[in-house]
Amino acid sequence: MKHQRLSPEQAFAAMAMFLDGYHARTGGRGNLGALLGDLEVNKRDGLTVDPAAWTDWLTAVEEVLARDRNKQLVTARR
Repeated sequence: MKHQRLSPEQAFAAMAMFLDGYHARTGGRGNLGALLGDLEVNKRDGLTVDPAAWTDWLTAVEEVLARDRNKQLVTARR
């Protein structure tokens, strides 16, 4: 994924999507402390403690960007 700035609205939507996915994966029993631990960046390699957390974040960002691209296409077709 190339580096791209998100608007505040897009970043908020991505965060909400990311947290919703976490909630769904944990069956609603997710622990905020555990999530924050997974998101911690390892100083040695710059990766998150749980590499899947980074992948989940990128997926949420991509979904928000795709949603917004689709909205722009629909609007442009009108």
